[in-house]
Amino acid sequence: MKKSIFGRLTTIVFCAAFLTMAFTIQIMAQSGESGNPKVSSRSVVIMATGVKVPSAGSSLSRNSNGVYFTFDTTGLTNGNVYTLWMAVFNNPRACATSPCTPADFTNPDVDGTLLNTGGKIVGADGTAGYGAYREVGDTTGARPNTGTGNGIVDPLRAEIHLVIRSHGPAILADPMVLAQQLTMFNGGCPPNTCMNLHASVHQR
Repeated sequence: MKKSIFGRLTTIVFCAAFLTMAFTIQIMAQSGESGNPKVSSRSVVIMATGVKVPSAGSSLSRNSNGVYFTFDTTGLTNGNVYTLWMAVFNNPRACATSPCTPADFTNPDVDGTLLNTGGKIVGADGTAGYGAYREVGDTTGARPNTGTGNGIVDPLRAEIHLVIRSHGPAILADPMVLAQQLTMFNGGCPPNTCMNLHASVHQR
């Protein structure tokens, strides 16, 4: 059973890498139509302490059609599942604080959405890298009942947080639970404990 699960995961990772490359080409092509993309690079911090994670960082490229990001971090636990979430605040001026916080999802004027953008089982080196392209209005992987759920509405002005979330040890014995760990906000919890660990904030 384990061999078949890892085989499927290998296929998923390969497909994700291929799609990431395709999305990069797509947003580069779009830049000629929608103006030069705005690019920002930010450090990754431990959310509990605010301390920067060594050898970690993220970049975000945005134009009027959508955003493309990369996120790399270290210091994770071998064999644990980690998902990457994109918190979108389309109208950050309506947030109670700057930068915005999860509490602002309750304010419809902020027009926020929380999107799953990938999950993986971390290996022995404790590193993880993610990348994805999101078009305006794409709500794939949106967490229900969090914000308005409209996705990215205004890529050039939205405040975007990239957040790593731990789902504890991979539950390989149950493929259904493992799939939930890789895609759902609280997948695998319980029996495991889920928590947000690292974050990178891109303000406009």
